[in-house]
Amino acid sequence: MHFIFEHILPLPRESLFAFFGKPEHLPLLHAGWSKIRLLQHETQVRVGAETWVELTLARFIPMVLGFRHFLFEPSYRFGEEAIHGPFSKFVHIHEFRPQNGSTVVRDLLDLEVCLPWNYGAETTMNYCVASAVKRMFRHRAEALTRLASDGTMAGCASGLAPTKER
Repeated sequence: MHFIFEHILPLPRESLFAFFGKPEHLPLLHAGWSKIRLLQHETQVRVGAETWVELTLARFIPMVLGFRHFLFEPSYRFGEEAIHGPFSKFVHIHEFRPQNGSTVVRDLLDLEVCLPWNYGAETTMNYCVASAVKRMFRHRAEALTRLASDGTMAGCASGLAPTKER
């Protein structure tokens, strides 16, 4: 199943890439959708780097996911694929494109679940996984807008730690 999500933010591409390139910012991006706990990560995205997280689904179901970065083109795009979790295929490419002084953040996802067809893989993808992914990216769009407008994203990208006021 393929997904494409786009969001325009009034920040330079380099700042957005720097923000997204630090796995420690993942909890900020998922605020309001799911509790996310970083289990292991490097300080910066690079080819071969791994990020391990624990998501809490439906407020009480923990799920550990592991990702390995396979693509890194500074300021333009990076990508990761799942190496652990419920997907037989999970490829996520983040793209950053300038547009009239702003930046288009584009996410390309290619997903498949680990269920055989006779156990409802297609139904699970169409009704459960697809709706959850769409909901997650709606929350993420809200978080992106909030983090860009309150200065958190620019501060984090420049190396400043977010403050309580942000």
